Amino acid sequence: MIFVQKDKEPDEIVAWKKKFKNKYKRKPHYEDIKSEPEKQQLKAALISEQKYLCCYCCNRISDNNSHIEHFVPQSADNDLSLEYSNLHASCQGENSDMKHCGHAKGNEYDETLLISPLDVNCEKRFSYSVNGKIEPTDMLDEGAKYTIEVLALNDERLKKAREEAMWAAEVFLVNDEVKRQQLIAKYSNPSNGKKAPFCNAILFQLRKDRKCVE
Repeated sequence: MIFVQKDKEPDEIVAWKKKFKNKYKRKPHYEDIKSEPEKQQLKAALISEQKYLCCYCCNRISDNNSHIEHFVPQSADNDLSLEYSNLHASCQGENSDMKHCGHAKGNEYDETLLISPLDVNCEKRFSYSVNGKIEPTDMLDEGAKYTIEVLALNDERLKKAREEAMWAAEVFLVNDEVKRQQLIAKYSNPSNGKKAPFCNAILFQLRKDRKCVE
């Protein structure tokens, strides 16, 4: 999971909501925008503010391999279905055998346990092993356990992808502290605005057992 710093809601979406409310005399819901061109503008804004990573697993996403994710499901509170603060971009995360991320979560939601990407401390609540497995940083953290389970973040495909990403970044081969700090800067603040897939696992290993900061 990555911490998502929400940007301002796109002006186009604000204008569309206002126009809809003036016309229909009610607050618009997600179903109302699904067939409108503004939906793609909304999705593009979400992907951009997440630095082109899935909010849950941190794999690379684009318009073609992602969907708009409702943190609080529409079935739980439809009034939040078009609230910008409740919307993220999730990978599709599914095939015939297994689902993960937003499609695994579905309508499952425990507000006392599910960790939000908007929680500034969300990244610190997870750790990553050398084989790509994600675990709670604190094994007594029931919220982290629940989140990993509900989002199926230990799907075998994800574990393998994290492991490959960490080796590709050479995190296990860096012994020079200057190089380590350079890599931390690289994976924390990419110059092109697109974070590397699974940068959360990469950064965890770079900082592991060391007093490294961004």
